[in-house]
Amino acid sequence: MNECEHETANQSQERVEGMYEYGYRKAGYGPDELVTDAHGNPIAVTDAMLRAEDAAKQTTSTPHLCYYSPRIPGNTGSAIRLCAVTGTILHLVEPLGFNLKDTKLRRAGLDYHDMAHVVLHPDFDDLVRTMPDSRIIAFTAHATKLYTEVDYRPSDILLFGPEPGDIPDPMDIMAGPHVAEQVRLPMRPSLRSLNLTNCASIAVYEAWRQLNFAGGR
Repeated sequence: MNECEHETANQSQERVEGMYEYGYRKAGYGPDELVTDAHGNPIAVTDAMLRAEDAAKQTTSTPHLCYYSPRIPGNTGSAIRLCAVTGTILHLVEPLGFNLKDTKLRRAGLDYHDMAHVVLHPDFDDLVRTMPDSRIIAFTAHATKLYTEVDYRPSDILLFGPEPGDIPDPMDIMAGPHVAEQVRLPMRPSLRSLNLTNCASIAVYEAWRQLNFAGGR
């Protein structure tokens, strides 16, 4: 690497680091964080990510998956892998509780980052605005309806809230007027919850099963 290339790389790294504060992306920054392709080469997230407006136009075989303000990078990395193998579009709604180049996220996602369509939304209103024809189905322990009691459509959005932690569950998001259905996964009453991406996997595969595993083999 020559001196000019080294200086450009340093400037890029400084710009990326300036996007974050306390692990959260600062407002006003675009999705230009770095991930790697299947060969481990650095690529810009803008190369791997899908614009929200384009996601709404995609013909899909499974519903979309949405994580609202995810906090654990490994869960989102696993979701990227899940979405790559099922052809699902993953929507992430900020604020995120981690840096997108977190090693745990990249390790969990393996080399699937450039094979999955990921959309980053600055807030939940942006998701609703850019996906006007999608039915939002919220997965929450407060629901009475089981997730198997819904007839899923490829245009649906399967919405999951943040992992349990210090931040209260965003009930204005999970039970707002934009939500068409609230559903839950059955569990033994003495236990609190499943891992976030375990829940998402169950939901995505049930929806894909109902749609005859279109596009799979």
